[in-house]
Amino acid sequence: MKSTDKDSQVRSEILRSDSLYLKEFEATEKINKRRDRLFSGTRIKSFAVPLLYRMLEHAPQAIVMLPIVVSIFILRLLYWWPKNPIRLSCEYICMLAKKRGYTHNPRHIYNKFLSNALGATKTLANLYHNGIESVADHIQFTEGDTRMMNDLIEEYGGAVIAVPHNFGSLLSALKMNREFPFILITKNSSTIERTKIAIDVFERMQTSILMVRGGNPIQLSRALFAILKSGKSVAATLDSLDSSANRIEVQMFGEAMGFSPWAAKIAIRLGVPVIPTYFSSRNDQIRVIFGSPLLTDNVEESIQHYASFFDENILKDPASWGFLGDKSWRRVLRDASRNI
Repeated sequence: MKSTDKDSQVRSEILRSDSLYLKEFEATEKINKRRDRLFSGTRIKSFAVPLLYRMLEHAPQAIVMLPIVVSIFILRLLYWWPKNPIRLSCEYICMLAKKRGYTHNPRHIYNKFLSNALGATKTLANLYHNGIESVADHIQFTEGDTRMMNDLIEEYGGAVIAVPHNFGSLLSALKMNREFPFILITKNSSTIERTKIAIDVFERMQTSILMVRGGNPIQLSRALFAILKSGKSVAATLDSLDSSANRIEVQMFGEAMGFSPWAAKIAIRLGVPVIPTYFSSRNDQIRVIFGSPLLTDNVEESIQHYASFFDENILKDPASWGFLGDKSWRRVLRDASRNI
């Protein structure tokens, strides 16, 4: 792999892999990090993810899991800190869920959230040390769901699967890839090293991916159209908040919020259905829940369809949603809970 410097602020590298739908990808990263806060999420991930990866490659599984188990233990103790950000998210989501008839205890959700994070890490370590067969049975969905997806793909030539940021969403891709024609749309990391690590994970999962961050928009659009015209489904995480001028505002948690319309627009242009999903975790076991497919020519209706499905399932099973740890969604949950 050859590195090139486009300017003094950006470094790039061409990455090649059979797991890449386009077979190669130009990863870029900013090399001036002085503006990042010392303990920002970006800095923490740039240190922690490569360290975990090297341990997965070279250390026994018990050694890999030791610092993770210790970190989870410390986080459990930190529940007693009133300003703990994850605890606050759990409190907000429980207030919202109560309005819908679900009774959750914030501390119970907090501990389940940490257990699910630990379970996802164990499954990833198992994948590295024992191979794909050791983890495939941890992911369950029904024969009816498999039949539904294959029937939809055959009838319409493709399908868009709307995915939230659950602990089980990434790992479930390996099972979906076995059950029906499938390509995962994923946003690559902001660093080259972490992008390489992600590609290696997908190679081990035997899953084809299309990376989109920083890519050529015309090339990416053509690739998506080609995929959906060739009898395949595409899956993408679509619960990220969007504050751009292109956002579409829909209702979620009783509040108006913006989401990117790209997936809905592509589905409408190609006349393929959108199917929302949720991934319910119980430690290292993952159950995939498929919603009803929707075929529409209305962008807002399409986005509201999967936003409502996410809303319902998050309130029913909040501990499976990784974005309980996201600061932007924490503000949304706080504001929504105050408006009950």
